Amino acid sequence: MSSERSRELITRGNLDGIVSAAVFLRRFPSSQVRFVTSPAAAAALLTSSDADHTYLADLSPAPSLAEAIEHAVRCRRITLIDHHSYPKEHDWAIIDTSTSAAGLMYRYLGLDGMDAVVAMADLYEHGGSPLVSSVADVMGHEALRRESEMLDFAWRLNVKDDAFRLAAARRLSLGLLPSSIPCIAERHAKMVGRDGWRKALDSARRSLRRFGSAAVMEYSGRRPSFHGFGSRALTEAARQEGCRYAVLINHGGSESVVSLRSTAPGGVDLGRFVESFTAEHGMEGGGHPASAGARIPSSSADLLIERLAVLA
Repeated sequence: MSSERSRELITRGNLDGIVSAAVFLRRFPSSQVRFVTSPAAAAALLTSSDADHTYLADLSPAPSLAEAIEHAVRCRRITLIDHHSYPKEHDWAIIDTSTSAAGLMYRYLGLDGMDAVVAMADLYEHGGSPLVSSVADVMGHEALRRESEMLDFAWRLNVKDDAFRLAAARRLSLGLLPSSIPCIAERHAKMVGRDGWRKALDSARRSLRRFGSAAVMEYSGRRPSFHGFGSRALTEAARQEGCRYAVLINHGGSESVVSLRSTAPGGVDLGRFVESFTAEHGMEGGGHPASAGARIPSSSADLLIERLAVLA
């Protein structure tokens, strides 16, 4: 195995993860990239990996992942690059909550030539950054927003299509923007043609219930279709209804999976809220101030909603 091929990246399949993959591939173009949906899924991949150096991006060091990393660093190198706050410091973790994971990796690897691409991730995750400001001064804020939306819509056309994610990341790694990459532009056009965003918002509005300033959707088994937009649609529907937070709960027997989003800046730090709740009631979770996720005992789901509604 060559030095370059002994490196790999494990990251999420969302916009920040795809751009993180693009940054990684600009530095290590022949290395492997694998996409996951959660820290727990990343832990499983890490356990079976034989790479000499594994990078993890946009993945909070939740207990299951932290445990897998602590075991792996005994015999190989692990670097976690993330923008989610976490109460415990680790030698293998590089954390900065002021930027996207892609933005942090871009700085950490000392790269250039991808400012506009990386600014899309900063814009999507935080709404702004020094990089967003500098890029917007050149191309305009609205043009940057459209490019970010184009990539975000494109990957949602088929959320299981990792081959698309990798192909898109390879083109983005060249510094190209989504509008000049056919596979992204074509998928975006299909999403727009299907009117998926409007349909997703309509579905989200029908599904949510309001508890104080929190909009909550609960389901068990198959989730109502949000046409690929998932929690983004629920968050926007909650914002339009005047709610401060959006909560998505998938009940699965003894355990439930929870996703929380803020609809506006400020308010409760959702990452810390989830960390505190799971420390008290079990399972695991984490995130950053505006977005968090957790696995919790199903019996505590109502309590989580009540506590968030009170804090709101």
